[in-house]
Amino acid sequence: MSSKSEEDKERLVQAAKTFFFHVQDLTSFTNKLTEMLNCHMNTQILSMVMKEDGNIKDFFEQMLKIVTEMQSVVEATKKDMHNEPLYSKIAMVLSSVFEKSTNVKELHQSAKKVFKNAHVPLIVSILSHGNVLGMLASSITFLMKLPIMNLRLSDFYRKDTKEQSDASTSEQSTSSDTPETSITDTLKKLQDALNDDNAKNPVASAADQLEQIVKSVGPALEVLKRATKTMETNISLFKKASDK
Repeated sequence: MSSKSEEDKERLVQAAKTFFFHVQDLTSFTNKLTEMLNCHMNTQILSMVMKEDGNIKDFFEQMLKIVTEMQSVVEATKKDMHNEPLYSKIAMVLSSVFEKSTNVKELHQSAKKVFKNAHVPLIVSILSHGNVLGMLASSITFLMKLPIMNLRLSDFYRKDTKEQSDASTSEQSTSSDTPETSITDTLKKLQDALNDDNAKNPVASAADQLEQIVKSVGPALEVLKRATKTMETNISLFKKASDK
């Protein structure tokens, strides 16, 4: 078999593995975001469940539903904030304190209250800036139109494959589901799903398509990661400020 053919197979396997871990990251960061909204915005949004043997279309339908629910909450809260700006609230609290007393301790307590209630506008501001949820929803909608939606997550990569390949050679497995068999099965399923009747090299064509799919997911994932980490950092700082 030519080195080019082996190279194409390796590209397809690597693209499939990268896609699997992109989905894993999407699940993790979406759940972190859900947890923050539930904690600070009194929502009851369900967390994602990543089932490796589940249908990938069902998975992305669940994710799109969660992201759409987040969008509705953020938009409604943003509208409320516009009607009653945070800065007006802060000014009102501080003005009230100065009118009643010049006690530094009382002023400090009011400042703590401001920091304590600053989580909501912070979350709304970060998610609105850069259209985080909109980008994520668009990326999911794009993915759901692709032929790979008929596959399972485990068709892209199985975590136990590497463990199997690293097993001691002193104990020869009698199972037909060897790492080589798993990889061959993965290649076959991906190649069938991404089949192009006009392609001269089906494996190379499938690799090209899946690499483009992975590339298309990247920007939305990076924006989600950055937004989630920014919120975690700032909420932590606000908490420390309100605890002092």
